[in-house]
Amino acid sequence: MLSCRLSLAAAVIAVTAATAGPAAAAGNIQLVTSGLALPNGSAPPATQAFTDWCAGVCFPTTRQPVYDPRNGQAKGTIAVWGKNFQFGAGGSLCFSEFIVFALDPGEVHVASGDRGTCGAPIDPLLKPPLHQDKGAQVVIAGGGDGHIVGGTRAYRHWTGTFTDRVFVGFGAPTSGVGGIVYYDQLWFSISGR
Repeated sequence: MLSCRLSLAAAVIAVTAATAGPAAAAGNIQLVTSGLALPNGSAPPATQAFTDWCAGVCFPTTRQPVYDPRNGQAKGTIAVWGKNFQFGAGGSLCFSEFIVFALDPGEVHVASGDRGTCGAPIDPLLKPPLHQDKGAQVVIAGGGDGHIVGGTRAYRHWTGTFTDRVFVGFGAPTSGVGGIVYYDQLWFSISGR
């Protein structure tokens, strides 16, 4: 009888350990998108975090599908708002952004601080812009960092950080979405618990 109980206890521990691994791995989400910029027509999230971040001065930018970088499977969409654009020498710029990741298990809301997202142009001889027929004139390399500020369903209690890195094809303000023509490997890493 004792050996039966020990075997049952060992089986419970083995099942628990096997299921704990994937749950722990779910604390980091990797996503990627590439392609022409699509306008963000989404309603802003009805959260205090968004209201506080926006403070009445933000505006919608883009909404893109996102994919698992390992296998290319669709994972959901992102909707982005921006504010506080600041331009520096040589065409560099920094701004703040709020992103809603709408994924199957729920939404993750992230925000960069002021100057939390930055980029600068690359010499077009080194990296010529794609989609010049759509108005792209220059490639800006950059990225952002910030914090998880909310979420829904599986992510409603998450806290943590996010990082993104990207090449963006920009053109005149009348091209693409406010000058954003395309994203080339816009990559996200969200680490939360």
